[in-house]
Amino acid sequence: MKQYIRDIIDDLKKAGEEDFIPAIPKTPTDGKTVYLDPPPVAPTPEDLNNQNLSSDNEERVKQLDYQAQKDEERETLE
Repeated sequence: MKQYIRDIIDDLKKAGEEDFIPAIPKTPTDGKTVYLDPPPVAPTPEDLNNQNLSSDNEERVKQLDYQAQKDEERETLE
């Protein structure tokens, strides 16, 4: 553990020097990229914040009114 801390301190001391450049990570040899983030969840009717709004203006107004009503109902229940 002491050696690990000493290495960190040495790296911090050398950070101001011109020749200090962090190592560039190696590219994967198989050419695949691994994404560690979870995939986006598809919007559901209950998920009002991520709902896909209609391009039709009248339908969009209905959707937004429904969202506002459900938000008010949720606030009164909590």
